[in-house]
Amino acid sequence: MSSQALLAAQPIYDRDSQMQAVELLFRNDAGESALAVGEHRATSEVLFNFCAGIIDHAAHYNALAYINVSADLLLSGLVLPVDPDMVMIELVERIEPTPDLVAAVQHWYDQGFRFALDDFAFLPSWAPLLPMASVIKVDVTQFTAEQVAGHKQDLAYLDVLWLAERVEDQATRDRFMEMGFDLFQGYFMARPQLISGQKLSPSGLRLTQLLAVLYRPDPEISDLTAILSADPELSLNLIRIVNSPLYRGHGKISSIREVVIRLGITNLRHWATMLSSLQMVNTEKARVVLVRAHVCEALAERMKTSAPEPDKAFLTGLLSGTEVMLGVPVEEFTSRLELEHDVRKAVLHRKGSLGRLLKLAITMEHDVAMERDLQNWDPRLLKLYRQAANRVQRIIRQLDRF
Repeated sequence: MSSQALLAAQPIYDRDSQMQAVELLFRNDAGESALAVGEHRATSEVLFNFCAGIIDHAAHYNALAYINVSADLLLSGLVLPVDPDMVMIELVERIEPTPDLVAAVQHWYDQGFRFALDDFAFLPSWAPLLPMASVIKVDVTQFTAEQVAGHKQDLAYLDVLWLAERVEDQATRDRFMEMGFDLFQGYFMARPQLISGQKLSPSGLRLTQLLAVLYRPDPEISDLTAILSADPELSLNLIRIVNSPLYRGHGKISSIREVVIRLGITNLRHWATMLSSLQMVNTEKARVVLVRAHVCEALAERMKTSAPEPDKAFLTGLLSGTEVMLGVPVEEFTSRLELEHDVRKAVLHRKGSLGRLLKLAITMEHDVAMERDLQNWDPRLLKLYRQAANRVQRIIRQLDRF
């Protein structure tokens, strides 16, 4: 499995040289900048890759994440679909603090988000944003120490942390520490670390329909679950997201319905909107995994003793297809998921009632595909398999026409 550039991360340290946060930065294999690809898309890719990507090294940072956002995203009416306590939103110097922009920041602030004013230039036009700031970031290469000290004294009434960025040497760090700065970022402490791994592609086959349902006045969880259950790639991506450092819920996942409940309608709506710009799908791979998941579900419904829950059986079949769908070994994909023990045991080791059921479904899948040894199968099981395959084919045809 080849590695791809997912993003970069640069640590932010406190006065005791302890890492307190990490700034997430856009990177891709083409070497393009965030401005080149568009700031809105760059933010979406950084978040998606950080939450859903399969990271090769250093695991996920569990510190507060600083994330740049564009004026367009702020003005879109959306907020980032992550836990506000896990992120610090950076308002970059390119943003023009118009009344609409200030109102948009106020909306995010009211939702619990905190803000860092990046490369702060101490311009009067930014005054309306100061009451909502938690951090003021100062590029120490743009001002003399005396200028910064004067500005800092003028803003001493603010309850903010002061962050010195682009700190290149010990002398600079010592100077700004004596000035009372709280946080430090720059090459002297650590350069941005490229985070590489397997980039997952957000599925586009159902996103349009999912968005249509999500933006109804009162979307039904059952409708959302049905749409996600029809798209294994999108479901797998959302499973990764709810287990990411920026959105960590409580409890073990045992069904697609629980993914919807854990994210909540608002976060699911925002993720779907963001991912709609990153669409990619392979219908045949989706069909194979969907049939397997539906067969597992149908087998669970028909078992008379030690029968697992059909929702769990569906999720088990779905997770077993990560290699087929995403090119990611199931061990890597599930390593950071909070799965119930019986689901994990089934997916990784084919153990327990769910594991036996999954093994049966995969064996039948292979024999049907190869038209091999079909005479040895119970006709009722073959009928169940063909019914599942027909159901999936109908779903794909219907959604292709949507």
